[in-house]
Amino acid sequence: MRSSSTKHALLLSASLIVVSGCSKAPDEASAPPRESVASSDAAGTSAQTTASREVVVDPAAKAAPLAAAEDQTPGIGNDVAPGVAFAYRYAFTMPAKAISDMQRQHSDVCRKLGPTQCRITGMSYEQPKQGEVSARLDFLLAPDIAQQFGSDAVGLVEKADGSLAEATVNGENAGADIELSQHTSAGLQAELTRLTARLKAPGLSDDERGELNQRIDALHEQLGGEKGLRRQKEASIATTPVSFAYNSAGLFNQGSNPFGTAAQASLGSMSKMLAFVVTLVGILLPWALLLGVIALLIRQRAMKNKLNQLTADTPPAVAADPAAL
Repeated sequence: MRSSSTKHALLLSASLIVVSGCSKAPDEASAPPRESVASSDAAGTSAQTTASREVVVDPAAKAAPLAAAEDQTPGIGNDVAPGVAFAYRYAFTMPAKAISDMQRQHSDVCRKLGPTQCRITGMSYEQPKQGEVSARLDFLLAPDIAQQFGSDAVGLVEKADGSLAEATVNGENAGADIELSQHTSAGLQAELTRLTARLKAPGLSDDERGELNQRIDALHEQLGGEKGLRRQKEASIATTPVSFAYNSAGLFNQGSNPFGTAAQASLGSMSKMLAFVVTLVGILLPWALLLGVIALLIRQRAMKNKLNQLTADTPPAVAADPAAL
């Protein structure tokens, strides 16, 4: 009996071991090996790194042609001068026939940015005579793109055989003006509160009440002016004006006709010299005539005095005696 029970126990233990082994096998088979998971994670990480590198490299490659233009244009970021309202001005020199098309290209760039980023506020085109053109284009841009907009504009001008003649950046400390206006408004508001409380006090005479009302009205007007000033300064910080001035090529500019330009410059110089001579003659001629008249009068007087002196020194002639003859 003991041997049979022992055999039954051994058989039961073996069956339990087999069952437990079968139940764990699917779980282990379904789970991927740790080395393969690590390798797949590394592959994914490397793929993401490669993609991110490609995204960073592409813009740099595209911006490379404009590197020279960016070096020529001034720019000050808002992080360097917070609260300062900047205004950019560029002067371009280029062939006269290319100015109109360049205005159109710059306008198209602004139009593509959209009205929230760029707006055209003014435009002019003047051609007094053949070969001479002066034009202007004014923009209002978001501060964070104003510098890049100017750099791109210089690049377009250089592609059209033009050049950047001058670039300036003017700044106004609008933030300090806003802070000063806030302090001024606080003082005006405190005075307004005091006068309003005084106006509510009983027993005021009509004269005093009228004076208080006048001062209160004046304070309201001053507060409105300070509020308008702050709005103006805030708008100057929120937007950046950019102006482009276009002028036709000068005497020694490549692509122009040097002989025609030289002849035109000589004619202009002669015209200016003639105008100067005519102006000088017009100024000096009346004085010269006056001096001439004075000199003539002095000379006539001197001749008259000399003639009188000669007449006085000559003895009178003796009359002939008829009897003696």
